[in-house]
Amino acid sequence: MTLAWIENKSAETEQVIHSSTFEGTSDHDVQQAIDACIEKACTLLHQNIQDDSRFLLFEWDTTNAILTIVVTDDSKQQDSRDVVKCHFTLLDQKTITESASQDKTQQPRVDELAENILYWIKDYLTTCAPFLRYSLIAAFHQGSRATCTLL
Repeated sequence: MTLAWIENKSAETEQVIHSSTFEGTSDHDVQQAIDACIEKACTLLHQNIQDDSRFLLFEWDTTNAILTIVVTDDSKQQDSRDVVKCHFTLLDQKTITESASQDKTQQPRVDELAENILYWIKDYLTTCAPFLRYSLIAAFHQGSRATCTLL
């Protein structure tokens, strides 16, 4: 799967945000989009690795359905120049909540979606040669960088 990427330079920081949107909802399609996001992040690793780089951090914003991938340091405070973001527009909390009010089977999807995303990232990274070339630690979180799960 190929996603269309747009580059925007942040006015506040010197970061370059590589952003995309995805409108699928099936597990297979979402998994393919996540794989594409990881591939994009891996193409940027060579220019993002610094002496103090430690983590390839995956942040899942449940409310807005945004996956952010960034290389960061031990303290998870100094992020790399390039950041990959993908908005899963049909999976955001508002859309899911509206669907759940009509279809009560949608609410459990919110709860299991983050676990599926964690699993798909971990599964993809196990065979991702560009990631394995670097000695980065993959980590995932949904709320606070202080409570990351190592992959």
